[in-house]
Amino acid sequence: MTQSDIFKENPLARKLTAVTVPPGMGGVRKLASMLGPALDGTGPAILPVATQPEQILQQNLESLKPDDSNFPLESDDIAIVCTTSGSTGTPRGVLLSQQALQASAYAFGARFGTNNRWVISMPAHRIAGLMVLVRSWFHESPLEIDPSVGGARPFAAAAFAATTLSAKRESNKDGRALMVSLVPTQIARLLEAGSVGIEALQTYDLVLSGAAATSQPMLQRLRELGINVSISYGMTETCGGCVFDGSPLDGIRISLGTPDDIEPGRITISGNVTASGYRLRPDLDALSFISGQVQTHDAGKLDSSGRLHILGRLDDVVIVGGVNVSLSAVESLIRHHPLIQDVALIDIQDDLWGSIPIAHLVTRTPISDAANLIAELQETIRNQIGRAAVPRAIYFATSLPMLDSGKIDRISLRLQTASDITEGRFPHPGSSSII
Repeated sequence: MTQSDIFKENPLARKLTAVTVPPGMGGVRKLASMLGPALDGTGPAILPVATQPEQILQQNLESLKPDDSNFPLESDDIAIVCTTSGSTGTPRGVLLSQQALQASAYAFGARFGTNNRWVISMPAHRIAGLMVLVRSWFHESPLEIDPSVGGARPFAAAAFAATTLSAKRESNKDGRALMVSLVPTQIARLLEAGSVGIEALQTYDLVLSGAAATSQPMLQRLRELGINVSISYGMTETCGGCVFDGSPLDGIRISLGTPDDIEPGRITISGNVTASGYRLRPDLDALSFISGQVQTHDAGKLDSSGRLHILGRLDDVVIVGGVNVSLSAVESLIRHHPLIQDVALIDIQDDLWGSIPIAHLVTRTPISDAANLIAELQETIRNQIGRAAVPRAIYFATSLPMLDSGKIDRISLRLQTASDITEGRFPHPGSSSII
């Protein structure tokens, strides 16, 4: 039976409508006004989509078919279809039911409390920002909106501090805990800004850090500064964060797919926060949703206390000279160096080696001796992971390209590296390039 046939049999089936979310405060308010009717069933299910870039907007609309009676919603239980592409660039629409979103909000409230006020600075159409709105709706929590939201302007410590101060004044009046969800890049900018950014972070009762890996040096510094930070792990398919500081929320079960979950393995997540599937993609459902579990692309291990530790991605293993190399494992090792602020590993195809790893680095401060740092990093990787994992070239940059979800734009890095090769700017294996 086709989607069109389903609609003909049930013409009153719940509709899915696109909600375009422009950058800035107005976009957040527009989406928030549509959220309540979607969650309580008095309005259509919604597909939040950013208005920029135009090409991505059109891709999402063409792939996910909102407002098209020929492609009705898969189930009346669905409240929100949230887009995700990870680092692949292929748009997917994750089907989130009202029950899953409510379960996520309530489980979060059970862990961190419900008498909250949120500051939102993450794109509201992505799961991290969207869940701030969802939690706020279920718990009737007020919101403050940072003017940078959705890329309306660059994220800046002074503006964020002003938003924080305004929110804190209100919390002083009504006693609500002040919370914010940030990506590590935003946190790094606040720390780099000195007292204005640090004092803003110290104002919060809870700072969530997620969407990308939080380095150990950053985490240590935050805690030394007395900032109450919690590291979030989750994905759009689990209504965002469902594991905090390695501990799953109530009702969430983590499995590693190994005997008794003792050995490290693929992380699977089950519980009432899991998505119902992908919009118009039953082929992907069969791969990602098995026996009620979300099959992630991450490897993990559980320590003796049952806390989850993320080891890296399973789908980033490349073959270098016949040896399997996990790019995320190399990233993690580099990220723990005290001089490194951010890092991204990609690979390029090579006729001799199959793949060769390439590192793009951002240092915390300008360095005068890049060669010494490169040698140190290469030796550490060689000793702890193996010779094949050593990046054959290292680029230094002032920043890495980012997706609006807060993740590194690896496609842009690949295109940039390919252009360097074409233009003859690619450094020789083992050397570095300052870009």
